[in-house]
Amino acid sequence: MDTETMILGKTFSNQSLSLSFEEKDSVSFQARNTLYVLKGKSKYEIDNGKIIIKSPYGKRLKPDETTDCYILSFINSLKNDRIDDATFSIISPYEREQFFGDEISLFLE
Repeated sequence: MDTETMILGKTFSNQSLSLSFEEKDSVSFQARNTLYVLKGKSKYEIDNGKIIIKSPYGKRLKPDETTDCYILSFINSLKNDRIDDATFSIISPYEREQFFGDEISLFLE
């Protein structure tokens, strides 16, 4: 089974982060263990069995430019029923909050 088939239409989550792979190149995210609920959509690509989500802006924005929540970076290792070793940065609107994860696992719901 190829990587795209493994994730398309599926949701992976843990107690603090949820990723739903809704389309071939689009993922929605929600971070729950934060003061504000951080949620949004982003584009992803698959490279050698790894899911890579990059900033849609190509860089980190200044706080006054950050009007939407976005994933600054997300890199991991994909297994059959989980995403392992996920390291990520999520930035809230106006940088009221930043949410970071290092080597976490997300499990197939």
